[in-house]
Amino acid sequence: MEDDKDLALGDIIALDDENGEEMGDFEVIAMFELNDKQYVAMTDYVENEEELDEEGEIDIYVFGIEDGELVPLLEEEEEAAHAKLHETLDGIELIDHSNE
Repeated sequence: MEDDKDLALGDIIALDDENGEEMGDFEVIAMFELNDKQYVAMTDYVENEEELDEEGEIDIYVFGIEDGELVPLLEEEEEAAHAKLHETLDGIELIDHSNE
């Protein structure tokens, strides 16, 4: 996976799977700390809203950050990390510009 040394909200990064094959571009939507560990949440990068699925739903992927590298969550940290992400995103309202 890619290095996150200067990772910031809104960054678009390309990720590779464990076999080195490109998975696509992802956008950083949240960064948070839990139990003295850094985490980052990303979603598939969508250049324009027409590319969203019909329900407007997006998949969110959460990774830990260890030694400047993105790492998959351990099974025992998934629930707490996702709960913290929901708490972090709770105050954010996504704006729908389609009615303007």
